[in-house]
Amino acid sequence: MTDRSDITVDRRTALKASAGALGAGALGTVGLVDTSRAAAESYRFLWVNSWLSNGTEGVAGIPVDIAAKPQYEQRAEELGQRLGQDGYDIVGLCEVFDDQHGTVTDNYVSAAGSGESVSGPAADGGEKGAGLLDLVSGVSVTDQATLEYEAEPSGNFTYVDAHVGKGVNYAELDLGPGKIDMFTSHLVTGSLLPWADSGDEDIPALREQQIDELGGFVDQHASDDAITVVAADFNIAPGDEAYDALTTFASDRDLYDVWEEHGTGHGGTEDNAIFDGCNFDPSGAPPAYCPNDDAGERIDYVFIEESQSAHAMDLTVDSVRRRVFWRELAPPDQFYVDDNEEEPNYLTDHVGLDLSLSATSN
Repeated sequence: MTDRSDITVDRRTALKASAGALGAGALGTVGLVDTSRAAAESYRFLWVNSWLSNGTEGVAGIPVDIAAKPQYEQRAEELGQRLGQDGYDIVGLCEVFDDQHGTVTDNYVSAAGSGESVSGPAADGGEKGAGLLDLVSGVSVTDQATLEYEAEPSGNFTYVDAHVGKGVNYAELDLGPGKIDMFTSHLVTGSLLPWADSGDEDIPALREQQIDELGGFVDQHASDDAITVVAADFNIAPGDEAYDALTTFASDRDLYDVWEEHGTGHGGTEDNAIFDGCNFDPSGAPPAYCPNDDAGERIDYVFIEESQSAHAMDLTVDSVRRRVFWRELAPPDQFYVDDNEEEPNYLTDHVGLDLSLSATSN
């Protein structure tokens, strides 16, 4: 991996500073002279479940939003703006549906000054799309593909995910020093619609089947010289029934769990990590990062491929932190502003995984 004594150069700063300095001996698109050891480029990466579900709206043309999350349209605008303003070069999102793809993308690109998006599996056969959306700025998308999972709770329509075409999104991203093969996904949740009180699907078995399909898709699209990155809301906590399948998926592809390797503490990411544990200091936020605590289940993961001699670059994780998107509408200990739970005090109910990365050409 990268020698941390090397200089780290912020990619966007370098792009602006060296726009007229490209020439012989320049590295990629940042205009750095290649001496005995190239300088590292820094990137900000975020994975988060965006909580922008519009409910049943969009399913088979139904124009209603039963089970929609509160203020999803307004929060889509705010989230896109925040992601662009905060300088994220690469973002993986789930639970972004229908028109909100454009809303999040437009606001991100406007705030970042440049960028593009890569959408996951689209709506098909009366189902909503997968709700996957990747955003990049200052990074080139050189290939993309999607897969809708065959394993789904289609036999029981009381599940929210029976109306969503769960799947995986692939984007090949050229960072300059080299490429990453990024895969994002969101596995079945088992959540019931508001009027349902029971279900009969074997959710852990479905998750294991989806992990198997994800593995085959990664094997199909990952290249030897690029570094594989997998980010997802797996809805699987350490110790859960399908956790062994998840760790096997990672180990079979030489992927390491970024939080286990570089994080500190329990690392919860689902809503209870905000409700019961993210006691950050509001005087220094936003951005707001959660302190170490044991609240919430860790169900969101980022996996990165171990360094290989065939890779065109080294990719180092300098840090990983848990981020929340506080709207500053009420004190941080209130998830909702109002008693009717119609105005969230946070943009999303998940804790995001915020990574600082350094890339160095081999």
